[in-house]
Amino acid sequence: MNFDLKFSALAIYPLLLLALAVLFTLFIYRRTTPPVANWLRRGLAGLRSFALAAALLLLFEPILSLAWQHSQKPVVAVLIDRSASMTLADSLGPRGDTVQKTLALPWVNHLRERADVAFFSFSDSLHALTKDSLSEVHFNGDGSNLSAALLSTKERLAGRQYGAAILLSDGAYNLGINPGRTAETYGLPIVTVRLGSNQQTRDALISEVVTNEIAYAETQLPAEISLSAVGFNGRKTKLRVLEGDKEIQTQDVELPDDNTQSVAKLTLTPKTIGLNRYEVRLDALENEQTLANNRRVFYVRVLKSKLNLWIFAGAPSPDFSFLKRALEKDPNYQVTGFAQRPGGGFYAQPAQPLPNLRQAEAWKEVDAVMLVDFPRRDTDRALLEALNNELTKNHRPLFYLHGPSVDLAALWQLRSALPLASAPSLTNERAVSLQLEPNGLSHSITRPLSETNGAGAMNDLPPLFSNVAPLRVLPGGEILMGTAASRAQKAEPLWIAQKNAARKTFAVFSYGLWRWHLMLQTQEQGAPVYEKMMAGLVRWLVTKEDAKLVRFTSNKEIYRGGEPIELLAQVYREDYQPLAGAQVRAQLAGPQLQQEVILQDAGSGLYRAQLQVLGGGEYQFRGAAELGGRKLGEDAGRFSVEPFSLEFLQTRFNEPVLRQIAEASGGKYVTPDSLAAALTQLKLAPEIKHESRDYALWGKPAMLFVLLFTLAVEWFLRKRQGML
Repeated sequence: MNFDLKFSALAIYPLLLLALAVLFTLFIYRRTTPPVANWLRRGLAGLRSFALAAALLLLFEPILSLAWQHSQKPVVAVLIDRSASMTLADSLGPRGDTVQKTLALPWVNHLRERADVAFFSFSDSLHALTKDSLSEVHFNGDGSNLSAALLSTKERLAGRQYGAAILLSDGAYNLGINPGRTAETYGLPIVTVRLGSNQQTRDALISEVVTNEIAYAETQLPAEISLSAVGFNGRKTKLRVLEGDKEIQTQDVELPDDNTQSVAKLTLTPKTIGLNRYEVRLDALENEQTLANNRRVFYVRVLKSKLNLWIFAGAPSPDFSFLKRALEKDPNYQVTGFAQRPGGGFYAQPAQPLPNLRQAEAWKEVDAVMLVDFPRRDTDRALLEALNNELTKNHRPLFYLHGPSVDLAALWQLRSALPLASAPSLTNERAVSLQLEPNGLSHSITRPLSETNGAGAMNDLPPLFSNVAPLRVLPGGEILMGTAASRAQKAEPLWIAQKNAARKTFAVFSYGLWRWHLMLQTQEQGAPVYEKMMAGLVRWLVTKEDAKLVRFTSNKEIYRGGEPIELLAQVYREDYQPLAGAQVRAQLAGPQLQQEVILQDAGSGLYRAQLQVLGGGEYQFRGAAELGGRKLGEDAGRFSVEPFSLEFLQTRFNEPVLRQIAEASGGKYVTPDSLAAALTQLKLAPEIKHESRDYALWGKPAMLFVLLFTLAVEWFLRKRQGML
């Protein structure tokens, strides 16, 4: 260690004054009255010299500088893949067992002599391990993200001399980017260890199930089952379909050649309304590597077979005709159209007598109400009252399509069902070009339009018309489309969806939508877009929402293994307006899991939390919302994670990826037995660190105390001796 004393002035000045102070003290103590022993006289002189020297030195603001150096070992990270694919076995045995045998070899102790060793395990996320917990690693992760594991390790070891990484994995990644690309820019050698065999294994699996998430009771539902196989070229087996615990279909299938897929097509006929669970099973074959990928589970929400839709139109018009015709194409819809004639009545339909719309009994079987250019000035006020009662008290879902002859005063009588904060005003009719808002790109109603044309191709469609402005949207309303904004003008919301605990409403404050239908029909594969939009509209409207003020849901009811999960909560006031600022928590329970989840406020009464990847099984959650210590409400729900794991889509040992990681990073691909020799070639020189620290001796209370203490001792001794 080196030290240095620095002053605020040239060192010659404090040293000169120090010499003068010592000389002055010695001069004073050459003789004393009364005379004292020489040792006492010298001690008193020393105390006086020290005090004067300290006082003089502090005037020059002394700083003591200390400098030293020390060596620090580099750190080597050992990353252990704990994903479920590590349980698979080949000619070398289970991969997880190979990991444990590798960790038991003496290379770990030899490496510790040259470096600090940090152990981590990973699947979809990274966890630190101690040496004592290595034998307790459970290979049950539902996904492998090698790239994220490498990057997270680098972040964890930031600030230390990170020298190299050792990767114990089968190379089968199914989350994140190609780890070979990460290795290219990693900046450190990565040693990958061979844990499996290149010998071909035999395996058959169900790789994917494609079907509709929503179906109708007693209506055929097509499903496509994708099959893959290795080592069973042309072998035949059976594919079984179960609804709940009951087997409902069996089909003979022929397995495809290696590295190819075949598709088995099935037709299901759901009978029970609600969320139906189906399981597809592939009969086991001899010497299969694993049976965990021979089954897949999927869920279908089944609606009642005939949805009763009522359309009220202010007059016969293209928008009314096109909407009615599009809905009637679906055999699951029972569509009744009421076109108003001058004076307030409706045109009679030969095969469908008009019901008594003023009586509540007539509305009993109605699933959704649609208004097209309705109501008008001459609309029957008793009908409006009955309609408002159904929308307000019975919470009928509403689709509103504006028109040029709507009476805004009559429309505002239905304001409890409209997503508007104030009454709209009438303006001159104008052509409007629309653009999809961010919410509209993914919403089930407008998504078919975005998938066909894209957000940037809306200008290719003819303009619509509107005669209302401005529109103030209620909190919680989703703006799906608005006017194409310019730099000088702000976009106006025109297509608005609102969903709360009481009802769903979709309002379109533009008209001439039939023009889009004709335009889309002329485009390649564009004819069904309008029908898809209307079908999505109906499904969105009729899917019931709970009337609770606090509602907890997951963004999906069934997840694939390894898929991220989002927990959502909606909190409303007593008037069903969204409530922000609440404290929202949920208790999650599942297979070997108990966890509290805190949901973050996302605005407009919506709260959400991202959950870690969960293993297969059924999960239940119960949540509650509070505000200022007052409980607002609680709710419960559930979701399922398919027992099928991403880990079993690719069961072969992925040697090419491990070689790529090693070569791209400057490391080596080795066997467990040659790992020790490879590590001796790593450059793991200790890092010499130079450190220094400065201590300001002046202005410190301790220094003042020492100075006063020294003077006090001198005075005490002189007093005891009676010295002048």
